[in-house]
Amino acid sequence: MKKTKQLIFFALIFLTSNITFAQKCNCGVAFKWMKIAFEENDAGFRYILDQKGNEAYEAHNKLFEKGVDKITNPDSCVFAIRQWAKFFRVGHFGFILNQVVDEKSGSQNAGTFKKSTNNTHLDYSPFARDYDSTTVYLRIPTFDSRYKKAIDSVIHANSELIYSRRNLIIDIRDNGGGDDASFDEILPILYTNPIRDVSVARLSTPNNNKIWQDYMSRKDVSASNRAIYAGYLEKLNASPGKFVMLHDSVYTMRFKKVTRFPQNVAIIINENNGSTAEQFLLAARQSKKVKLFGTTTMGELDISNMYSITSPDGKYTLWYCISKSLRIPENAIDNKGISPDFFLDKSIPKNQWLPYVSEIMHNW
Repeated sequence: MKKTKQLIFFALIFLTSNITFAQKCNCGVAFKWMKIAFEENDAGFRYILDQKGNEAYEAHNKLFEKGVDKITNPDSCVFAIRQWAKFFRVGHFGFILNQVVDEKSGSQNAGTFKKSTNNTHLDYSPFARDYDSTTVYLRIPTFDSRYKKAIDSVIHANSELIYSRRNLIIDIRDNGGGDDASFDEILPILYTNPIRDVSVARLSTPNNNKIWQDYMSRKDVSASNRAIYAGYLEKLNASPGKFVMLHDSVYTMRFKKVTRFPQNVAIIINENNGSTAEQFLLAARQSKKVKLFGTTTMGELDISNMYSITSPDGKYTLWYCISKSLRIPENAIDNKGISPDFFLDKSIPKNQWLPYVSEIMHNW
């Protein structure tokens, strides 16, 4: 970012920070806390610092430190800190306002310190339908764990149709990720050969390791899984400040059979695919049946498994990552993305992507 753009950027923040709000904040204090918490706990911090250098990082910090000290509007503070994080990666970072209860009145500052929520009016329901006599269309808008049952249900309800047609189009445009388990039922449809999945190393810190305590405290966790999590926790606590392997470095998935149909699978992707959606693509593209259509994905996968920490005053929550993929640096995805096999350029209207892909598949 050029100096002129930087000045314009902070001018916009200062303008919004001067608007009167019910509550004010000391963004300089919030920034200092966030920065230390991120440096101590984030699995990608040292990796990016080694790439860009201490000098670039210090210059970046000085710029933001001058700006955030003047911010008193909590929303502007959140915006500024999210911009700060772009030094490290495009996604897998969160800084949000919490809902805080006024101790004197018992009321909540719902208008000021409020957790972000998903757009509940949006429909993320998966569905499958006949596209034509040779093709089935499967739409998966999200891999969010809340939709796993719906995804599995759609696949099971339409399995006879899917396994009877020559072509399958899976549309995951704008799917920003979720839970890897959400695509478990899709992989057998695509399968042609063993699928290799490179594992991650987890950074051991007191806050990061609490995630396993969280898992163990859940009522739906079996005794056997609770014992596994306790083993992970013990292993991590034994190596503070280090990256720890909890699994083999490479995991190979094998299924019992290769189905006759579908013979060809097209997956439509775009720049809004990240995280678990990219993990799905890494697995899917290993199939001989699969080709990717669209534009390069977001690139937010290498540094992953998000966890949180709350500021001492309770006003803010920092979301960061606790694991680093063993793919990097040789096969990095972050800030690069996954490229399609068939690039759909701007001359093809987005509402024509589906018929365009279908036409190509008919000629295979």
